[in-house]
Amino acid sequence: MGFARFFVAVLSFTLTACGFIQDRSTDYVEEEQGKPLHIPEHLSDSKVHARYPIPEISNKKALPKTYKLPEPPDATAALNNDPYVIESVEGQTWLRLYTSPGKVWPLLDLFWSEHGLSAQYENISKGYMQTDALTGIVEHQSLIKKLESTQQHSSVTAGLSFKAKLTQGVRRNTAELQVRAIARGHESKDVETWPSEPVDQALETALLKLIGEFVSSDELENRYSLLANDIGGESRVRLLKDIAGEGYLELRLSFQRAWNEIGKALKSAGVVVADYDRSQRVYFVSYLNEEELHSWYDLGLTDEEKSKEHNLSLLLEADEKGNIQVRVKLLNPELDPEKRSELLNIVFEHIS
Repeated sequence: MGFARFFVAVLSFTLTACGFIQDRSTDYVEEEQGKPLHIPEHLSDSKVHARYPIPEISNKKALPKTYKLPEPPDATAALNNDPYVIESVEGQTWLRLYTSPGKVWPLLDLFWSEHGLSAQYENISKGYMQTDALTGIVEHQSLIKKLESTQQHSSVTAGLSFKAKLTQGVRRNTAELQVRAIARGHESKDVETWPSEPVDQALETALLKLIGEFVSSDELENRYSLLANDIGGESRVRLLKDIAGEGYLELRLSFQRAWNEIGKALKSAGVVVADYDRSQRVYFVSYLNEEELHSWYDLGLTDEEKSKEHNLSLLLEADEKGNIQVRVKLLNPELDPEKRSELLNIVFEHIS
């Protein structure tokens, strides 16, 4: 009986002691080097070597107990916290939604239905549709009042219909919607014939705002249209290589839109932009991030001075098809040439 009690006590102490054992995996960093092994002259030291050699290090501080790797950038993340954004460039206005066109289309269809409108003509796979005309029914009057309240100046007349174009957004998992107000007598069965200029920009912007509020409502989730799955076609941003093997970005956008999107991508990625010249279509980059201001090399300059250096450039040029090509040029020969492709990849990840 005494032996059993002794065994239980020893076992309990052993198990309890496990809780006091600390992580000693980094203790070797603080250890002092021992005296070198002395071999008598008449003996050979050819077979004497360290079984577990420890490399020389300059950092004498103990390593941290835990370390969390930084998460990679989310290329599909919204640039702000708003559920939608209305943007305008060169007289063109569109609604940017942070979801795919396949999810937007059924919600857009529901928006028209909620306000007593239906699709008179449509091509779902290409993202085009045109509603029937506004009349005096209650649902139509409700929409007219909302539009007049939103735009706060012009009136909405009966007989007006709306045309919509839904496309794939510039970034992954985003959609862009444009609308046109069509006056009576200007309807067309050719739904893909799109007016290049706004008909009534204030009214169309007001309608986009109402659609944005409706589509981004938390009550309208988990709807999807397989017919709208192909809207937008190929990606509007591609990372390519030319015949010489040099990488470049291709943006299927107007120059002004491409210029704006590149600027947003650089800002989102934390790239240090030293300067830009829109007339020359070029952005000048000093460093890929703030940390590199004091880690690449030191010329005795301050971080503020280094942030103004022109180490890399991004040049935007139009090709024969009207697409915008973005190429990176190394302006500082002391830097690693790989920084060109690194910057190109950073921009691509934050714009596509």
